[in-house]
Amino acid sequence: MRTCAKLSHLVTMYRFAKLALRRFMMFRIAIPLAITFFVLSPMGLFAVIDLSIVHPKTDFTTNNQALSIEGIVESSIPTKVVVTANTPAGVPDLEQLAHSLHAIVLDLGSSRQLKAALIRPVADLDFSFGPRMVQMAFAQDDTNFPEGHRLNVPSSIGTSFNKAVVDFPGIVSARFVQIVMLEGWHRERIAIESVEFLDPNNQIIQAGIQSISILLDLSVENRAPFSVQVLLKAGENRLTLFARTLVLPGANQIETADWVTITPFYLSELRPDAADAGYYTLSDGHRAQIVLAVDAFDEKIKKLQFYSVPREQFDSLSYSENEQIVEGTAPAVVYRFEALKQGVFAAEASNSLRDQPPTLAFDGILDFPSTWVAGLVPLPISLTADLGEVRAISRIVVHANVTENGSFGPQNAIIFTSNDNVNFTELFEYSGFDDRTTAIELPSHPSARYVRLKITESKQANNVQINEVELFDVSDSKLVPLVAVDRILLQRPAHLALSYTASDLLAANISRESDLRIFAWDDLGKEWQFVGGEIDLDRQTVSLELNYISEFALFQAVISKIQTAWSLNPFSPDGNGIADVTRLTIINADTSPFQQSELIVEIFDLNNRLVRTLVNRTVMHSNAMSVEWDGRDGTGRIVNIGPYIYQIQIQSDTQKDVRNGVIVVGK
Repeated sequence: MRTCAKLSHLVTMYRFAKLALRRFMMFRIAIPLAITFFVLSPMGLFAVIDLSIVHPKTDFTTNNQALSIEGIVESSIPTKVVVTANTPAGVPDLEQLAHSLHAIVLDLGSSRQLKAALIRPVADLDFSFGPRMVQMAFAQDDTNFPEGHRLNVPSSIGTSFNKAVVDFPGIVSARFVQIVMLEGWHRERIAIESVEFLDPNNQIIQAGIQSISILLDLSVENRAPFSVQVLLKAGENRLTLFARTLVLPGANQIETADWVTITPFYLSELRPDAADAGYYTLSDGHRAQIVLAVDAFDEKIKKLQFYSVPREQFDSLSYSENEQIVEGTAPAVVYRFEALKQGVFAAEASNSLRDQPPTLAFDGILDFPSTWVAGLVPLPISLTADLGEVRAISRIVVHANVTENGSFGPQNAIIFTSNDNVNFTELFEYSGFDDRTTAIELPSHPSARYVRLKITESKQANNVQINEVELFDVSDSKLVPLVAVDRILLQRPAHLALSYTASDLLAANISRESDLRIFAWDDLGKEWQFVGGEIDLDRQTVSLELNYISEFALFQAVISKIQTAWSLNPFSPDGNGIADVTRLTIINADTSPFQQSELIVEIFDLNNRLVRTLVNRTVMHSNAMSVEWDGRDGTGRIVNIGPYIYQIQIQSDTQKDVRNGVIVVGK
C-alpha cells in the first residue's frame, strides 16, 4: 500500500506501526476481540485507507468504450472517503452515478472566457438532488487549482437555459474548471445531469469531463463497495483511482490516501491491422473473454460489445421449465453480446442540379465515386446531417472531390448545430479549407443531433463536390451509426470463455459445479438453448468454440451427448417476413481439439424421400454449430406445409451418432 500524508514524520510513524502489526499477525495469536488499528498524531486520529479494485483487472483489450469499475474502500477508523477516477473520454451518463457526486473537473479544450455555469440537477418528483453550494476553481492547467470561489446554486431551473444558472463574480479565463460540491439540497445525495458554461456573449460552451469524485460514508462500517463508469479513448488508457479521507475545515484529522492504476486498451474498431497474428482477443476485464479471427465477421461489422447482465433481469419462467436446465437453479453468469454493423447518417442538401440530385449520407466512402459527388448549386448550399441522437462533437473533417481540373471543395462555410432540426445555433465561420481534406476543430465541443455545413463559397465557380464528411467525438473516436445485431453466424469459429465465482454458484442455487455449461438465448423461440463447453474447475471457467454470437449464460445443465434445438418449430416460410426462416442449433458434447467430427444434416418427407441436404460432411471444428432452413427443397422451391423429418449424423473415426426429429412447416 502506498500512503501519503501531509507531514513526513507521520508517514514514518504509520509505516513503522504497520510493519509492527504485520509481524504481530505472523504469530497467529488468537484474540477474541476485534482489533482496530490506528495511529495517534499530534493533530488527532490518523486513518489507514485501503483501496482495492474488484474488477476489471489490468492489461486487457476491449471493444466496449464504456467501462464499469467496481472496488472496495476500507478504513481503520470511521470516516468519510472521497474516491476520484480520471475519465479519458468522459462518463457515459453522469446522472446514473451510484454514489453522491463530490467533485468534477471539466476540460474546455482551450482557454475560454466564462461568466456563468449551467448546472442541470437530477430531480425526483420536482425535488432537486443538485448542489446547494459549490466551490469553483479555475486554471489553465489541471495540476494546480487555486482555492476557488464559494457560490450558491439555485434550486429552481431558469427558463432561459432550462438549467440552474450560477453566476461568477466576474469574467474568468480558464481551460479547466474544478467544481466541489459543498452542500446539496438533499441531505443524502448530490446528483446532476450535466454542466455547461456561458461565455460573455451568452453562447453555451460544452466541456469534457476529465475526472469525477464520489463520496463514500464509512462512519458506520469501515468498509464500503463503490462503482463508477468511465468512457475510454482509443488506444491504451491509464486509469488511476485515488481514495482519500475527507477532511473538513477545522477538523482534527490528517488526510491519508491510497491509489490503484489499471491500463485497459480500447479497440475502437475491429481493424485487421489491430489484430495479433490474425486474431482479436477481447475481454471485459472481468468474467468474459472471446478470441476471434479477423475474417470471422463480415467487413461491415465494426465492433463486438459484450457486458454482464444481472440475473434478476430475466424472468424465471424463461429457464425454470427448461428440461435441459436443472430444476430450481438460476443462471450463474449472463453476458449479452452485440455485433455492431456500420450504418449511415442520413443527410440532405438545400440545393442541387435538377438532373443530378445527390443521395447524401455519411457512409464512410472517402474517395470517388461517393454518394456526395454531385453538382450542388447554386450557392449558398446547406448540407444537414441527422446523427440520430444528441452527440458531443469535437471535429468535422471534409473530404472534397479533386480531379485534374482541381479541387471542387468548399472555400468558405458556416457551421451550425441543432437538436430539433428547426432552431439552429451558429458556431463560427470557417475559411481555411484545403483542396482535398480539411479538419475543422470545434473548441466548444457542442452536443447536438443535427449538424449543418452552410457552404457560401467554393473553390470552383458555383460547383461543390464532396466525397464525405466525418465527425469525431471528444475522445477522438469517429462518430459512426452502428446497428446492433444480437445473433450472427461466424465465418470461422470463435473461442468463448465465461468465468464464475463461488458466490455466483451460491446465488444461483447451483450444487454441482462440474455440470456448469454454456447456454445461448434464442430470441425467436424465447428459450435458453444448450450449447455445452468444457469446464476448468481450477480456473472456474467454462469455455468452448462456436460459430455464432448470441446472449450466453452459465447454467447447471442436465448433461447428455448431443443436443439439438430449432429456433422456430413450426415455422412458416411464406415470405411475409415473420418466421420465414428457422435455425437449428447442434451441440456435440464429445467434440474436442483432438477429435474432429463430420456433420450431415438432412431433411426428409414422411415417405423417407430426401428433400434437402442442409449440411454435407462439414467438419465440426467447435462444440456448437448453427444452420438455417428457409423451407426450400433442393431445387429452390418452397415445400408444402406439414411435418418433415430431420436427421443429424455426427461421425468421427471411432463412432457415429444419429439424431432424428420432426420439424413442421406451417402456413
